[in-house]
Amino acid sequence: MKNAFKLTLLCLLGSFLLIFVSCEAPKPAAIGNDDEIIVFADDDAWEALGPLLQDVLEDTVYTPQPERWYTLRREGFDQYENYEKFKNRLVVGTLDGTGDVSEFVSASLGSQVREKIEAGEESVINKYDSKARQQLLMFLIGPNLKSLESSIRHRAQDMLYFFKKMSLRRELVAIAARGRYDKTEIQDSLLNRYGWSMTVAHDYYVAIDSASARFFWIRRANPADLERWIFVHWIDSADAQKLDGAFMIALRDSLTKRFMRTIDDDAYVQIAPYDLNIDQTSFQNRFAYEMRGNWRFSDKSGGGPFVNYTFYDDSSRRIYMLDGSIFAPRVEKKKLILQVDGLLNTFRSGKLQTD
Repeated sequence: MKNAFKLTLLCLLGSFLLIFVSCEAPKPAAIGNDDEIIVFADDDAWEALGPLLQDVLEDTVYTPQPERWYTLRREGFDQYENYEKFKNRLVVGTLDGTGDVSEFVSASLGSQVREKIEAGEESVINKYDSKARQQLLMFLIGPNLKSLESSIRHRAQDMLYFFKKMSLRRELVAIAARGRYDKTEIQDSLLNRYGWSMTVAHDYYVAIDSASARFFWIRRANPADLERWIFVHWIDSADAQKLDGAFMIALRDSLTKRFMRTIDDDAYVQIAPYDLNIDQTSFQNRFAYEMRGNWRFSDKSGGGPFVNYTFYDDSSRRIYMLDGSIFAPRVEKKKLILQVDGLLNTFRSGKLQTD
């Protein structure tokens, strides 16, 4: 089983990355802040659409303190080439516009794409890794400002999703780059004993490994007042029909009440009754529920954000719950949540190994 898990992680990255074999020199890694989007838009477009774009892409995540997913920074089009290697870029233009950005956008379109934009069939066009690795360049294009505004409102969730997915892709690349430090003996043991595995980074330790409860929990506490918690729970011979939001909430609360308790056993982790979102999603090509919100101790002495994926796996007839939480009272937690999200996305199920 040696190196088996590393192979599955490479397969995961292959689903995110397009690998081109050519004689060209490798592209450099994208630069800039992961949570900043460089925007190019003509004055009229920015005046009309800027506030809307900020509402959509500077969406707030509550950890429980409010933090913005992204910050928009508008730059003049004369600076376009200077930002070609930045991680996140957004170009906003219209077919009837006369400014530099709109003229650039219009001149760049092929006839078939132009026809779709004119017909209102397309408005969001993404280019990945155009000048650097792990880079997203998004074009927002409409026949005119009014129609583009309508398209942005209609595609708002998609737009934010594309940037978030790129951030997750970068985190997965970073996890793979640190792979030589991973605790592969634990990863191999999980696959052999339980039929699933995931990355166990070098600075995490096993807090609970219970075969009878089907509960595996790893923690990172470095520094001591900044903790990251990841657990996996699975239900054998599960009924997929009972999987919904209410089931997720009840299951998570029952697990954390049993296993995630304070040292003196006076309090336990529970879902906080505010800023909770449950959405249907795709997790590694499986239908899943994604839950994001905040947890708190039952005595309300502390809390933080969490992300949770729960899904039914046809091959094993199991329901899996994967969960990552943060306890970091004095620092921004948005990046930390992304890090545990990345580790959850290294999860892989496989055939249970027997001697």
